[in-house]
Amino acid sequence: MQIVVREYNTKDFKDLLEIDKEAFSSRNPAYDVYIYLTFGSDFLVADIGGKIVGYIATMDVDKNTGKIISFAVKKEFRGKGIGSTLLKRAIERLRTKGKKKILLEVRVSNLQAQRLYKKFGFRIEKVLPSYYSDGESAYLMSLEINEQ
Repeated sequence: MQIVVREYNTKDFKDLLEIDKEAFSSRNPAYDVYIYLTFGSDFLVADIGGKIVGYIATMDVDKNTGKIISFAVKKEFRGKGIGSTLLKRAIERLRTKGKKKILLEVRVSNLQAQRLYKKFGFRIEKVLPSYYSDGESAYLMSLEINEQ
C-alpha cells in the first residue's frame, strides 16, 4: 500500500466530503470543507492509488503558532499509519514555516485520536466545556516544536 501525501487539489473535493461526513457526522460537510479551504488553511491529503483516504488541514494562528483545524482518515484505512504520516508531515510543514507551537481541539471521547496526538508529544492544556454543537467537551492540546 503506497501512501502519497500531497497538496490538496480541486479534484479531491468529493473524496474530502465523504471523509469529513463519515468522520464528523457534520450536517453540512460541503460548507465545513469549503471553510477550511477558503480561510488560509494548508491542506494535505493521503492518496492511495488516486483515492483520497485521509486529510489534514492546518492554519496560522499567529507568527509562532499553527493550528490543526481538521484531520480525518477514512474508517476502513485507520490503524494503517496514514494518520501518523499525515500528522508528521503537517508538523514538519508548520516547523518549516517557523511555528513554535501547534494547537488543536479533540473530543474528550475520542481516545484513539488523543493517543495519536500524545504519541507525537501533544499535551492536554485544558478542557473546553460544551465545545461541540452536540454539547460534548473538547480538550485543547498543544505541541511545543523544537528546532531540529
